[in-house]
Amino acid sequence: MSSSSPYRVLFVCLGNICRSPAAEIIFNAAAKKAGLSGCVCADSCGTASYHTGSRPDSRMLAALERAGYSYGGHRARTFRRADFSDFDLIIPQDHANEEDILYLSRSAEDAAKVRGMWNWFSPSESEHEVPDPYYGGPAGFDAVVALLARSMENLLRDARLPFNRDRQ
Repeated sequence: MSSSSPYRVLFVCLGNICRSPAAEIIFNAAAKKAGLSGCVCADSCGTASYHTGSRPDSRMLAALERAGYSYGGHRARTFRRADFSDFDLIIPQDHANEEDILYLSRSAEDAAKVRGMWNWFSPSESEHEVPDPYYGGPAGFDAVVALLARSMENLLRDARLPFNRDRQ
């Protein structure tokens, strides 16, 4: 990893209005708090295009605000094959999105960049992927924000990632 270019992380969900923008916001806030702002940065997108150009779901923005995070102006976009070249790590929020992304991979190198968010869940978590809160109420959005916040701590401490090796 070059010291002039940050390690780029892409969070992916279905529509890019709930889980993945929340992951992006939480990751960037946690990276800043950990002093990694210049070393890592995140973006997000969706595997489906029906929300392209939209702001995140207002219920997710409210849950993020309740947890102390602020919205940075994100607009939904769709995953594209070029993302394999533009990002170092691609993190789907659920298994269906992982399958969709892997289907678009062009090589083993592309596929190796894809690692589900559940890889950074604590062993005590009952979830096996980040649940989609879209059809539920506020409690589901709050639960997703809390799950992502706990998992980001593990992601940012992952010794296998270059930005952590560079700090040691």
